Amino acid sequence: MIVVTMTNCPPKLRGDLSKWLLEINTGVYVGQVSARVREALWKRICENIGTGQATMVFTANNEQHMDFYVHNTPWKPVDLDGIKLMKHPIQGGCSDGMVLKQGFSDAAKQRMGKKRRKKVEETSYVVLDIETTGLSYEKDAILEIGIITVKGGSIIHKAHWLIRSEETIPEAIQKLTGIDHEMVIQEGVELKDALKTLFALLHGKTVLLYNAGFDLLFLEENARRLQMHFPEVKILDVMALAKSRLKGLDNYKLDTVAAHFAISCAQRHRALADCQITHMVYQKLNEI
Repeated sequence: MIVVTMTNCPPKLRGDLSKWLLEINTGVYVGQVSARVREALWKRICENIGTGQATMVFTANNEQHMDFYVHNTPWKPVDLDGIKLMKHPIQGGCSDGMVLKQGFSDAAKQRMGKKRRKKVEETSYVVLDIETTGLSYEKDAILEIGIITVKGGSIIHKAHWLIRSEETIPEAIQKLTGIDHEMVIQEGVELKDALKTLFALLHGKTVLLYNAGFDLLFLEENARRLQMHFPEVKILDVMALAKSRLKGLDNYKLDTVAAHFAISCAQRHRALADCQITHMVYQKLNEI
């Protein structure tokens, strides 16, 4: 279940959310959606709410049985030994320099200890990445799909597909990825064939993505257009994990987090290479 609260919400965004959630009061939405849809909705909210504020609370498989996102609000989530708390703005004073200190009740300490004991690293999963002709899942196309399969922490399988399309690849995308129209025509496969193989490989697996909402929007929209069923999977967003375990970075782009761990990004913006980088970043994050 998820609950979303918003202020100064544009009418178009309210209409979009009403397709998935029930508005029970002005700017308050509740509903039951999959993790994929939840991440897609949050991405849409952040991109379209403008100067408004948004908070999302959702059920999660953790010690607190919930997690939350905030956007444009002075109330900030902070992590205290695996327990996520909300840092409130202090009226009449400056809270920027405040640091949450340990030393809460015995019950709180027991919860933190239990959280640490329950923390289990995923060692078998599939890493997924896509390249696209632009940023709009409604207008742009999937250009390349890459996956690597990991078992017991070791890579056991790799695959990637260039996607055949008559759509012109923008020059900026060609420079970024090195993929041009001739490559797609000669080496590409039909999107439906690639997705059929991909979904079979993903079914029932834990799937790692970096900035999961972006890739999932494209994949789910194209599956819908092709009347294909997106498989049941467990999604793990490595970007979200990086934000929870790394503090003080300028941003959390894949390049930045990889550089923090001295991981080379020489072949960025090809699907299979980005899968490899995401896999290595995930391993480094689990060493913290």
